Amino acid sequence: MLARFPLIFLLFLFCTNACAQSMDCTGKLGHWLFREDFGSGTGHGPALPPGVTNMAYTQFCPPDGFYTLVSTSDGCAEESWHKVIHDHTGNSNGYMMMINASNEPSTFYTRMVPSLCPATAYEFSAYILNLLKNTVVGPTVQQPDILFSIETTAGEVLDTLRTGSVTATAGPVWKKYNLVFKTPDNVNSLVLKISNRAPGGPGNDLMLDDIEFITSAPKITVPTMFSPNGDGINDVWNITNLDAYTDCELTVFDRSGGIVFKSIGYDTPWNGTRKGAPLDTGTYYYTIDLKTGAKRISGWVFLMR
Repeated sequence: MLARFPLIFLLFLFCTNACAQSMDCTGKLGHWLFREDFGSGTGHGPALPPGVTNMAYTQFCPPDGFYTLVSTSDGCAEESWHKVIHDHTGNSNGYMMMINASNEPSTFYTRMVPSLCPATAYEFSAYILNLLKNTVVGPTVQQPDILFSIETTAGEVLDTLRTGSVTATAGPVWKKYNLVFKTPDNVNSLVLKISNRAPGGPGNDLMLDDIEFITSAPKITVPTMFSPNGDGINDVWNITNLDAYTDCELTVFDRSGGIVFKSIGYDTPWNGTRKGAPLDTGTYYYTIDLKTGAKRISGWVFLMR
């Protein structure tokens, strides 16, 4: 089975920090180009490379204007912060960027993403967790408000996404934010900037994890699948937004590269459900092969129980 598994998944297994792939402008859909998962380990992770952040690094719980890399928030501001015991994917050793925002709005993460194809649609995504408990209230308490900016290397802003106030919750909740944009005809490298738009002080504390760039399907909406519902025996896999295509095949792989689900042969429109054996909480890789035109959509999904 592993011989058939896409190389993209093998690269995912061995990348422990920011990873990028070489440019592929052959029209492949859902092709993963860049992923920042901050690595893994115990204790505090190493400082980010120079130029990635303008925040100060600490190997302790971060005060205002500082960040650190941790696999757990245990022992930090326990009266006001959530206890986060694993990263977004459920890895108890996975590092996350713990940020205690500065008193003034600032850009706390910057990365150049090279080897992009011109005139191509891409999807950027990242996961944010508001560390502040919803029991912490008051007129001066601030919630995270994050701006994602996609820019050319010359500083021209191509697109932005602003989260608005990230609501405090009763328990730790990861929220995915994503943005689909198209590169100009003459651009093959971009700069991602993640900025804090709210003042610091009480609150405005967050975790950042799993920053990704993938090629996006220009004519197809990547389906939402794996809604964790079921019939008590099986998981129900919902596939939508592929109305114009026939004879499509869905394959889902686990972290070891083994096939855990496969469906063949939907008629037009290719929308519906398939049942598969229940899966544990974790990260899975999927491919949808569109036999018409031999195109493929692929990506990652996190299933939580």
